[in-house]
Amino acid sequence: MRLPPPEVLASWPHPNLIDPETRGKVLPIVELTMLSIALICLILRIYGRIRYTGRTGLDDWLMVGGALCDTALTVTVVIAFQRFGWDMHVWDLTPYNIIAGRKISFATQAAFVPSSCLTRLSILVGFLRIAPKNSTFRKCTYGMIVFVVVFTISFFIILFTQCIPTSSYWNLMYYERDCLDEGQTLMAQGVLAAVTDFGIWMLPLPSLFHTKLPWKKKTGLITLFGFGFVAVAAACLRTYWIHYVVEETYDVTWYGFHLWMWTAVEIHLGIICGCAPWLKSFFNFWRRGKMKPVTDFTGPGTHNTYRTTPTARMSGGSSLMGSTLVKADEVERIPNEGAKVKEMEWVRDRYHYPPEYVDIENGSNGSSDISAFELTPQSLPPDTPGLAM
Repeated sequence: MRLPPPEVLASWPHPNLIDPETRGKVLPIVELTMLSIALICLILRIYGRIRYTGRTGLDDWLMVGGALCDTALTVTVVIAFQRFGWDMHVWDLTPYNIIAGRKISFATQAAFVPSSCLTRLSILVGFLRIAPKNSTFRKCTYGMIVFVVVFTISFFIILFTQCIPTSSYWNLMYYERDCLDEGQTLMAQGVLAAVTDFGIWMLPLPSLFHTKLPWKKKTGLITLFGFGFVAVAAACLRTYWIHYVVEETYDVTWYGFHLWMWTAVEIHLGIICGCAPWLKSFFNFWRRGKMKPVTDFTGPGTHNTYRTTPTARMSGGSSLMGSTLVKADEVERIPNEGAKVKEMEWVRDRYHYPPEYVDIENGSNGSSDISAFELTPQSLPPDTPGLAM
């Protein structure tokens, strides 16, 4: 926070400590509403993974960590607006509110950095689930994971070392205050965050455009992943308001309203968009379970029955049953006693965390640059994001 020069202080009106102008309740309402939507999406994602695969994965827990940090961020921002004058002009603040507001600003940054990092890592680990082995997509995903980790650690170190001692960040009158230019560090963080988000959501698009899926399904997948660019737009707007608040104005609390608004949109949308592909899979399997609760197959001239579980879907000699794949040759006929199904734990046998590559028959010993989006639903586990069409 820059200290205003004497001429700026002289231009400010007298403090109104009785009935100051405020921004109202808009930002707390937006914050809490978007946080609720993000948490609902996360709960449905976790429920769907447990319900249909019987387990959760690394990407799920990374998203849970991001959501916890996001919740802490939201709570601190709402408290700052409700109790410490973040919705007022800076000249109407008491010295106590200024110091308390700076402490909360430090806390919000300490929550924002890991929240955005864990959300990005969750999305990238999810991409590894659909990226073919040795493909450019997979290599770029690993590279982006390394960049996000280094980027996050760097700015976390800067946050705690930008002022020596750290308490001088909120104690603006500290006589030995030695701080880096806060505007430059925040701008660098904002620009790199926006570029990183853009790069992450661009990663799957080349594979999507070159896939041989029907145009309707291809368009649906592109649209699904394209929602992430809304979060990129929010990151760009947040970066603009960082510049304006730290460089163009001294009324930081009044114009900081816009900064925190776009911060909320960016971080909450990141979680919502990160959960969206899994939610599509969840609702697809839930719809199939409702439409086809039980399927019976009776052989000609016999009374032997093949019976699938309520969520099963028979296609091409196999059925996707939540987390279980049952092949036709694994159904054992037992006269007059129905069918005995030898269940195969799909995720447990074929997928581990970090996810392993699903082999593709192409005559190249498992190595292929074929897009993972060209795999059929029968080739993939039901928790593959957005592919359970």
